[in-house]
Amino acid sequence: MVDLIVYLKQNLSEHFFLYFVPLYIVGGRPVAIISAQMLGFGAAFLLPVVVLMDTLQVPLFFLVFDTVSNRPFVKKMRERWQQKEKKLTETKFFQRMQVAGIPGVLAITILPLKGCGMLSGFILSRILRLTKPVSYIFLIAGSIIGCVLLLGAGEGLLRLIRSF
Repeated sequence: MVDLIVYLKQNLSEHFFLYFVPLYIVGGRPVAIISAQMLGFGAAFLLPVVVLMDTLQVPLFFLVFDTVSNRPFVKKMRERWQQKEKKLTETKFFQRMQVAGIPGVLAITILPLKGCGMLSGFILSRILRLTKPVSYIFLIAGSIIGCVLLLGAGEGLLRLIRSF
Protein backbone atom coordinates (compact mmCIF):
# COMPACT_ATOMS: atom_id res chain seq x y z
CA MET A 1 0.00 0.00 0.00
CA VAL A 2 2.88 2.37 0.80
CA ASP A 3 4.38 1.73 -2.64
CA LEU A 4 1.07 2.61 -4.26
CA ILE A 5 0.85 5.85 -2.27
CA VAL A 6 4.41 6.88 -3.17
CA TYR A 7 4.00 5.92 -6.83
CA LEU A 8 0.74 7.81 -7.22
CA LYS A 9 2.11 10.88 -5.45
CA GLN A 10 5.31 10.97 -7.54
CA ASN A 11 3.58 10.49 -10.87
CA LEU A 12 0.34 12.36 -10.34
CA SER A 13 1.23 15.05 -7.80
CA GLU A 14 -0.66 17.85 -9.53
CA HIS A 15 -3.80 15.78 -10.06
CA PHE A 16 -5.29 15.11 -6.63
CA PHE A 17 -8.26 13.04 -7.80
CA LEU A 18 -6.15 10.76 -10.01
CA TYR A 19 -4.30 9.39 -7.01
CA PHE A 20 -6.90 9.94 -4.29
CA VAL A 21 -9.67 7.94 -5.98
CA PRO A 22 -7.51 4.78 -6.48
CA LEU A 23 -6.39 5.01 -2.85
CA TYR A 24 -9.99 5.40 -1.77
CA ILE A 25 -11.09 2.39 -3.83
CA VAL A 26 -8.16 0.10 -2.92
CA GLY A 27 -7.52 1.08 0.68
CA GLY A 28 -10.81 2.56 1.76
CA ARG A 29 -11.61 5.75 3.57
CA PRO A 30 -8.92 5.47 6.30
CA VAL A 31 -6.03 4.97 3.88
CA ALA A 32 -7.20 7.70 1.53
CA ILE A 33 -7.76 10.31 4.23
CA ILE A 34 -4.61 9.73 6.26
CA SER A 35 -2.36 9.46 3.20
CA ALA A 36 -3.85 12.66 1.72
CA GLN A 37 -3.22 14.44 5.01
CA MET A 38 0.37 13.23 4.98
CA LEU A 39 0.70 14.57 1.46
CA GLY A 40 -0.32 18.03 2.63
CA PHE A 41 -4.07 18.30 2.07
CA GLY A 42 -6.10 19.94 4.81
CA ALA A 43 -9.18 18.72 6.62
CA ALA A 44 -11.35 21.50 5.22
CA PHE A 45 -10.67 20.20 1.71
CA LEU A 46 -10.76 16.47 2.45
CA LEU A 47 -13.99 16.30 4.46
CA PRO A 48 -16.33 17.44 1.65
CA VAL A 49 -14.47 15.34 -0.92
CA VAL A 50 -14.71 12.12 1.08
CA VAL A 51 -18.31 12.70 2.16
CA LEU A 52 -19.21 13.36 -1.49
CA MET A 53 -17.50 10.13 -2.57
CA ASP A 54 -19.26 8.19 0.18
CA THR A 55 -22.60 9.75 -0.73
CA LEU A 56 -22.22 8.94 -4.42
CA GLN A 57 -21.90 5.24 -3.56
CA VAL A 58 -25.33 4.96 -1.95
CA PRO A 59 -27.47 5.38 -5.10
CA LEU A 60 -25.26 2.82 -6.81
CA PHE A 61 -25.86 0.37 -3.96
CA PHE A 62 -29.63 0.92 -4.17
CA LEU A 63 -29.56 0.38 -7.93
CA VAL A 64 -27.56 -2.84 -7.68
CA PHE A 65 -29.66 -4.16 -4.81
CA ASP A 66 -32.96 -3.42 -6.57
CA THR A 67 -31.70 -4.99 -9.81
CA VAL A 68 -30.42 -8.16 -8.14
CA SER A 69 -33.43 -8.53 -5.85
CA ASN A 70 -35.83 -8.80 -8.82
CA ARG A 71 -34.27 -12.01 -10.18
CA PRO A 72 -36.49 -15.17 -10.01
CA PHE A 73 -34.01 -17.14 -7.86
CA VAL A 74 -33.76 -14.29 -5.38
CA LYS A 75 -37.56 -13.99 -5.26
CA LYS A 76 -37.87 -17.67 -4.30
CA MET A 77 -35.23 -17.25 -1.61
CA ARG A 78 -37.03 -14.15 -0.33
CA GLU A 79 -40.34 -16.06 -0.04
CA ARG A 80 -38.64 -18.75 2.04
CA TRP A 81 -36.93 -16.13 4.17
CA GLN A 82 -40.23 -14.32 4.81
CA GLN A 83 -41.75 -17.52 6.20
CA LYS A 84 -38.83 -17.93 8.58
CA GLU A 85 -38.86 -14.24 9.36
CA LYS A 86 -42.43 -14.37 10.67
CA LYS A 87 -41.32 -16.83 13.33
CA LEU A 88 -38.19 -14.83 14.05
CA THR A 89 -39.99 -11.51 14.54
CA GLU A 90 -41.90 -12.95 17.47
CA THR A 91 -38.72 -13.60 19.47
CA LYS A 92 -37.43 -11.07 21.99
CA PHE A 93 -33.91 -11.25 20.53
CA PHE A 94 -35.07 -10.01 17.15
CA GLN A 95 -37.08 -7.23 18.75
CA ARG A 96 -33.96 -6.08 20.64
CA MET A 97 -31.89 -6.17 17.43
CA GLN A 98 -34.40 -3.96 15.68
CA VAL A 99 -34.25 -1.44 18.50
CA ALA A 100 -30.44 -1.34 18.37
CA GLY A 101 -30.35 -1.63 14.58
CA ILE A 102 -30.74 1.97 13.49
CA PRO A 103 -27.83 3.25 15.61
CA GLY A 104 -25.99 0.18 14.35
CA VAL A 105 -26.23 1.53 10.80
CA LEU A 106 -24.60 4.73 11.99
CA ALA A 107 -21.95 2.89 14.02
CA ILE A 108 -20.93 0.48 11.26
CA THR A 109 -20.61 3.38 8.82
CA ILE A 110 -18.40 5.33 11.25
CA LEU A 111 -15.92 2.54 12.00
CA PRO A 112 -12.59 2.91 10.17
CA LEU A 113 -12.06 -0.84 9.89
CA LYS A 114 -11.86 -3.05 6.83
CA GLY A 115 -15.31 -4.49 6.22
CA CYS A 116 -17.07 -1.52 7.75
CA GLY A 117 -18.17 1.54 5.88
CA MET A 118 -20.81 2.59 3.42
CA LEU A 119 -21.50 -0.83 1.91
CA SER A 120 -21.86 -2.55 5.29
CA GLY A 121 -24.07 0.26 6.57
CA PHE A 122 -26.20 0.03 3.43
CA ILE A 123 -26.62 -3.74 3.81
CA LEU A 124 -27.63 -3.36 7.45
CA SER A 125 -30.13 -0.65 6.53
CA ARG A 126 -31.67 -2.95 3.91
CA ILE A 127 -31.87 -5.82 6.40
CA LEU A 128 -33.65 -3.49 8.82
CA ARG A 129 -35.92 -2.33 5.98
CA LEU A 130 -35.18 1.34 6.48
CA THR A 131 -36.62 3.63 3.85
CA LYS A 132 -34.27 5.31 1.39
CA PRO A 133 -34.44 8.75 3.04
CA VAL A 134 -33.72 7.32 6.49
CA SER A 135 -30.90 5.18 5.08
CA TYR A 136 -29.37 8.22 3.37
CA ILE A 137 -29.52 10.26 6.58
CA PHE A 138 -27.79 7.63 8.70
CA LEU A 139 -25.24 6.69 6.05
CA ILE A 140 -24.26 10.29 5.35
CA ALA A 141 -24.16 11.13 9.07
CA GLY A 142 -21.93 8.10 9.64
CA SER A 143 -19.69 9.19 6.79
CA ILE A 144 -19.30 12.69 8.21
CA ILE A 145 -18.59 11.49 11.74
CA GLY A 146 -16.19 8.81 10.49
CA CYS A 147 -14.32 11.34 8.33
CA VAL A 148 -14.01 13.79 11.21
CA LEU A 149 -12.61 11.04 13.45
CA LEU A 150 -10.13 9.95 10.77
CA LEU A 151 -9.09 13.53 10.09
CA GLY A 152 -8.45 13.97 13.81
CA ALA A 153 -6.40 10.77 13.91
CA GLY A 154 -4.42 11.94 10.88
CA GLU A 155 -3.71 15.31 12.48
CA GLY A 156 -2.55 13.58 15.65
CA LEU A 157 -0.29 11.31 13.64
CA LEU A 158 1.19 14.25 11.74
CA ARG A 159 1.89 16.14 14.97
CA LEU A 160 3.54 13.06 16.42
CA ILE A 161 5.75 12.67 13.35
CA ARG A 162 6.66 16.38 13.34
CA SER A 163 7.63 16.27 17.01
CA PHE A 164 10.39 13.79 16.25
